[in-house]
Amino acid sequence: MTLSYLMAAPVLWIVSVVEYILLNRGYTLRSVARTAFAYAVAAVAAVLPMAIAGHAPDTRPLIFAAISAGLFQLAYPLLYRLSHRSAGQRYGHAADTVVGLCMFGVLSALLLIGGPCAWIVGPVELAMLATVLVQATYFVMYGSGMDAYGFRLMTQTNTNEVIEFIRYYPWWATAAVSAALMGILCASVAVNLPAHPMPAASESLCVAAAAAVCVAVMCIRGRNSALARSGFVSFYLAKRDNTHRLLIYRTHRADRERGINARLLGKPYDGPSTIVLVVGESSNRDYMSAFVPSLERDTTPWLSACLRDDPQHWAIFPNAYSCGMHTFVALEQGFTEQNQFNAADFVTAASIVDMARAAGRRVHWYSNQGHLGASLSQVSVVAEESDEALWTEQRPGLPPYDMELLPFLDRVDPTRDNLVVLHLKGNHFSFENRYPADAETWRPNGPDDTRTTYMNSIHYVDEFLRRVWTIASERLNLKAMVYCSDHAIIPDKHRGPTFAGFGDVRIPLAVYTSDDFIASHPERHAALRTNRNRYWTNDFLFDLMCGLLDIDSPKFNPANSLAHSSYRYTRDDLTILNGTVPISSDDGVPHSL
Repeated sequence: MTLSYLMAAPVLWIVSVVEYILLNRGYTLRSVARTAFAYAVAAVAAVLPMAIAGHAPDTRPLIFAAISAGLFQLAYPLLYRLSHRSAGQRYGHAADTVVGLCMFGVLSALLLIGGPCAWIVGPVELAMLATVLVQATYFVMYGSGMDAYGFRLMTQTNTNEVIEFIRYYPWWATAAVSAALMGILCASVAVNLPAHPMPAASESLCVAAAAAVCVAVMCIRGRNSALARSGFVSFYLAKRDNTHRLLIYRTHRADRERGINARLLGKPYDGPSTIVLVVGESSNRDYMSAFVPSLERDTTPWLSACLRDDPQHWAIFPNAYSCGMHTFVALEQGFTEQNQFNAADFVTAASIVDMARAAGRRVHWYSNQGHLGASLSQVSVVAEESDEALWTEQRPGLPPYDMELLPFLDRVDPTRDNLVVLHLKGNHFSFENRYPADAETWRPNGPDDTRTTYMNSIHYVDEFLRRVWTIASERLNLKAMVYCSDHAIIPDKHRGPTFAGFGDVRIPLAVYTSDDFIASHPERHAALRTNRNRYWTNDFLFDLMCGLLDIDSPKFNPANSLAHSSYRYTRDDLTILNGTVPISSDDGVPHSL
């Protein structure tokens, strides 16, 4: 063992402690002392392979290994610090530094052993530097460091959304990121290309033992280990845990159904009936003329006419909000009894599908969101519990328009009681891809006129709603129809993972009730009319649908339903983003004006 290499450990230790002090906030002397001890162990582990071998690997590979490990340990704490430099909360991120030091020890050990082991170094360095590049790119795009929420958003998208996302940015930006990844790969291969002779077996064994020490320092304590708590790895583990929960959800169907105990209220219909729920995507009521009559363009001519000519059967709710800015957050609660005000667990929470089936309805779920390249999501596992769940055919680079959902309605049996859920692509970015060329109502003023393309997409959805209502009324014994959106968007503002204003959550909500519904469920219809100007968040969509089904169940709280006279929430009561932002802070001024 060569002591000269061990002498480098104090230098690494001092640098690491200074890094912790500079990049973290609100630490105590006790936390610094605890962190300093962990860094001391990791610093010794980092130089242990070279100390045991008595020499260092070749200079170029060693320097590249040091750069890879150093950037990995610095990326998350630095970007987090830059993202929260104006915030007052306390935070401390020590795990990434421990992992970076230990990974340097592992890489140097592999280089010292040489032979086939040295070739493992390149892929490991590529993986580490790729995580750095992804986090840096994310920071440049959104102005904040990546977190578990952002990682989940990124990994739950589908292929067509990725393609559209890439097309949105200039070709040179995509080329730059691709070139950076290729550059990392080429550099890693180039510096590790020279042959590394195998040392003596005894020396290799000792160095391998040192590498095992490095791994142990990183991984000891399992899910509480430094590796599991480091930034990017913790994001992955959180995503994996969520996937595991979704798989468990599929096994709890019997438990959910057992607790429903639904009892039908109201007067039965004279014949079969269908209720339709249309869930839009990224629809902002500020850009819908039915909600903002002063809008310069009539983006919702059909819905506006329904409200003007048939106010007895149609109602809009101008104070509706999304509980979250992204689909999986909003609809995890919107489609189940889980909401911001209860402690229900998604895995065991009853869904709209469960409640409709308990009410004796056959559930049809037709979606244009697509499974193509996407992982499991809260929406998909709920949808798959339906009696029939179908998705439009997704072709890479050629996402279908929402009108392709209409033929699915031919599959609904009009002689039965049904709930039909239509999940639209709606007004999802990129807006010009949401409608065909012959449906362009207003010509955009150049490729950057996203406001106009967004209004065109809203106009297209309005026509879709007209056709759905017509088909369901004429052929499926339509009794009630609901249209709302998962969340909203500000079309001329780049959307990010963090809350940037209420324009991201002001959603439309419209409800149609037929003569038969009014006659059979007069209390529900009266409540809808009374509550038209009440404030509402779409984590209560589940309760609204239960009210339209007119059932009584331990899983359903009438005080959460706009279709009940006991609806109790006011502007001062409601929040978004899991209770962190009060609706009362919204100035109410439409962004479109």
